[in-house]
Amino acid sequence: MLNVKTTRFGEIDIDEKRVIRFPDGLLGFPEQKGYVLLEHKPGSPLFWLQSITTPYLAFVTINSFPEKKDYLKDLQGVEKGTFKGVEDERVIVLAIVTIKQNNTKNPITINLMGPLVIDTETQIGRQVILEKSGYSHQHPLIFS
Repeated sequence: MLNVKTTRFGEIDIDEKRVIRFPDGLLGFPEQKGYVLLEHKPGSPLFWLQSITTPYLAFVTINSFPEKKDYLKDLQGVEKGTFKGVEDERVIVLAIVTIKQNNTKNPITINLMGPLVIDTETQIGRQVILEKSGYSHQHPLIFS
């Protein structure tokens, strides 16, 4: 078991098999390599991607497109080789959620241009950039 200190959840013990490794880190956080995915609350579509080494570093995430099978069709080079599980659905794809305090038109957006792709078998993740996909890094999120 691994003891993780967090500012939102206090100290939590997690199975080390749940640690997701991002060899390149995330955009803006290249030194942060290990995270754990925590449920926001039962039944919520939101999850927290919590750093295992930095208590205050956690990202709100949501499944990008659970029903859209071709979302990752534009993966190139290294990413395509890293995520062999894309075809057999062994990966999960998360988008980072941003909540803006001063923007009343689109107060909640998700980054569909830079999704987090996680191989659930190897627990290896990578933030990929889908430059030519037409998706935005500020896609409005509307809960129905």
